Amino acid sequence: MTTRTVPSVSSSVSELGHSGIREVVNIALTMPGCIRLEVGEPNFPTPSHIVEAAVASARSGNVRYTGSAGLLSLREKVVRKLAAVNHIEAQANEINIGAGGIGGIAAAFAAILNPGDEVLLPDPGWPNYRMMLAWAHGVAVGYPLRPEAGFLPDVDEISALITPRTKVLVINSPSNPTGTVFPPSLIEELTALAVEHRIFLLSDECYDELIFEGEHLSPASFCTDGRVISAYTFSKTYAMTGWRVGYVVADQRVSDNITKVLESNSSCVPAVSQKAAEAALDGPRDQVMAMVNAYRTRRDRCADLLKEAGILINRPSGAFYLMADVSSSRLGAREFAFSLVRNKAVGVAPGTAFGQVASHAVRISLASSDADLMEGIGRLVQHLGETAG
Repeated sequence: MTTRTVPSVSSSVSELGHSGIREVVNIALTMPGCIRLEVGEPNFPTPSHIVEAAVASARSGNVRYTGSAGLLSLREKVVRKLAAVNHIEAQANEINIGAGGIGGIAAAFAAILNPGDEVLLPDPGWPNYRMMLAWAHGVAVGYPLRPEAGFLPDVDEISALITPRTKVLVINSPSNPTGTVFPPSLIEELTALAVEHRIFLLSDECYDELIFEGEHLSPASFCTDGRVISAYTFSKTYAMTGWRVGYVVADQRVSDNITKVLESNSSCVPAVSQKAAEAALDGPRDQVMAMVNAYRTRRDRCADLLKEAGILINRPSGAFYLMADVSSSRLGAREFAFSLVRNKAVGVAPGTAFGQVASHAVRISLASSDADLMEGIGRLVQHLGETAG
């Protein structure tokens, strides 16, 4: 009998852990009635005019492949949105439509990185950045966002981390998981740092229209030398997570590489989803503003509850997340999150999923209903007392 040896698989991917958020999600999905505060998914329905546009598109037979960069009509509408909202002057050929913000960011990494290039990532930060680098052959280098500094980065600390191998600085404002909105002066300093060291600046702006206080500044609005890559999504602003539509903006040289990546990994985003995205950009803004106002109200109520319990870490100015301190539990943040979902049927994301700085915390998503938030935080506080060390 011939012995067959199965070829090895990618070691960099095999050694990579699953997202700590998704680990909790997988448990929560098996528990009927579980209160879901772990995932950043709006509990609002997609506005009806967006749904109707997609239905009409499908019925008209618009279910074919589109260009890999996306429908020209959608990209032209994105051009107008960028000018009106983000004050970015872009051309349609500098825009690629991807499968959510994650698709655009992943394609951008693949488009600009060579093996061994270093990428500066926020800590705490969205875990998928690091996961992407495992197959994009980049090297993750974390820079801290400390609670005592309002989860804002120190430019000098970042500068000290830059080496000849540094290729990209990633910034995320409004931030996931902290909800911090970087002030314009800080955005300008970080952009100047990228210019000084001749590196790319990847600006993750997937929560750009979810602002409670302050001002969101897009670095590409004033840095036009081609180093800024900006990523956006329809998922959060329009409650379109399952439609899987986002976009990434880059200069023509980078954009062409991004298109090649998208050609090879997905061909294109579904046509009906792209037509839905067009309706989102063309449609009324009242439902978007209603969602933002609801998140702000939830932020205030939940922050008060956590403050009363003595575990509030931050009061976010954007996005829809709160960080809570669970260091008093003998379990540690990761095990506390697993224990909470299994014993109290409440899902939260462990801070360890986002790096080292928030390893004493959990992230609470404000994208759930008011009733679920009130009940879920109540159970969290109760479980924290029951597991106190």
